[in-house]
Amino acid sequence: MKDKIVADVELPSLSIGGHQLQQDISFKWLQGEQWCVTGPSGSGKTTLLKAISGMIFVPKSQITFPILEDIKKNSGGDVLVSDMIAFVPQEVRVPSGFLPDMYYQRRYQAAEQDDIPSVREVLSKQQNGDDELVVGEVSDIMSLRKLWNQPFVQLSNGQTRRLMIAIALMKKPEVLILDNPYTGLDHAARASLNNHIKRLIDNGLHTIIAAHEYELDSIGFVTNILKLNYASTYHNNDDLPEFYKSNSCSSEVSPIMMKDVKVRYGDKVIINIENWKVKPNQRWFIQGANGSGKSTLLSLIVADHPQAYSNEVVLFGKKRGTGESIWDIKRRLGYFSSELLRYFSSQSTSADIIASGWSDNASLDVSKISEQQKALVFELSAWLGLDSLLGIKFGSLSFSQQKMILIARAMIRNPELLILDEPLQGMDEDWREVFKNKLDLFSRNRTVLYVTHDIEEIPPGDWLYLNL
Repeated sequence: MKDKIVADVELPSLSIGGHQLQQDISFKWLQGEQWCVTGPSGSGKTTLLKAISGMIFVPKSQITFPILEDIKKNSGGDVLVSDMIAFVPQEVRVPSGFLPDMYYQRRYQAAEQDDIPSVREVLSKQQNGDDELVVGEVSDIMSLRKLWNQPFVQLSNGQTRRLMIAIALMKKPEVLILDNPYTGLDHAARASLNNHIKRLIDNGLHTIIAAHEYELDSIGFVTNILKLNYASTYHNNDDLPEFYKSNSCSSEVSPIMMKDVKVRYGDKVIINIENWKVKPNQRWFIQGANGSGKSTLLSLIVADHPQAYSNEVVLFGKKRGTGESIWDIKRRLGYFSSELLRYFSSQSTSADIIASGWSDNASLDVSKISEQQKALVFELSAWLGLDSLLGIKFGSLSFSQQKMILIARAMIRNPELLILDEPLQGMDEDWREVFKNKLDLFSRNRTVLYVTHDIEEIPPGDWLYLNL
């Protein structure tokens, strides 16, 4: 008996933003197979998955789902093929429709409001009708039942990713497409997510994921691998631009001091710090499991968290709430987090995004800044190996390339305090090594807070350690 075909994929060419990524992609996905697309950052993994899911159209492509067509035929045409496919993006996103006035600080302010929907309410909104049984089944599959009553904005990255998959499962799909699902997860959360995906596969679901080669051994359920190739334009340049060699910290005042700091939502304590002092030019590595409060800690510094004012939080010698604004603080720091990606225009060029680091705006036309500032945008980009991306629209870059551009944005003002939240998650091994060395060179003369789950992502040099 001939094997049934889940999907038949033929793409003569794969491009984004006018830039060709791949040629002649062709494969048959048979029943019982679980596929993984791998390859370097920028090779087109996300674009391919979006094409397979039907989210984007690729000219001259032929993508069919014979098994799903059979199900549609047997249903009398009541079910569409697109309804049987669910795509979960790499970015950890707040579910749409719940916080219409979303901006970065809004997440932390919303966490203290009583009208924010719970996990259960978010899932219930995804279904047609009032079948609570489906919500319960999906919650059990993704281990979310214990979080039912928790406002969704209080979830950790790992919990939010499980919620995103649960939202996709509310469609009852036959095919689940996951774009780099392990990005931002600690080791325990990755193992847990693997178990959840295996359980879905055992129940007949077919999956195709994007992942990096170094993740393959730990996944365990992949049967077929499609490897994309990509010729990197990176050129090595270890000579840090002169502007960034000087010590930007002109004061001996500690950039950060926290004493008896507690952040709680209701009865739940998110973080509890008795005494933490960061001295000028110290480099701190911050680690903790998903949900341990790392993002909340950073929000006390960079995102105007409401509870910063009721705690002993002192930044650059001034206690929060004694007259300084968050913008006064932001001028002295550079900040990167993957969460920021959603706030930048996909139509802005990479040069404009980096240039916006000179201001408090999400985008700034590179032609509007001074000649010195413009020169530094190009000089820093060249040193980081990103100069070939400057003219490309931000939305045309891969997730990893977008992260690289935002890291450059965080660096551009030569900040006294550089805060990097999971900067290397989602990058391929080559780029991860490049950026580790670059971050080491750049951070030697400034104060740095560096958040990661993976010890191997810490740049070389001496680091102090804070475990949450």
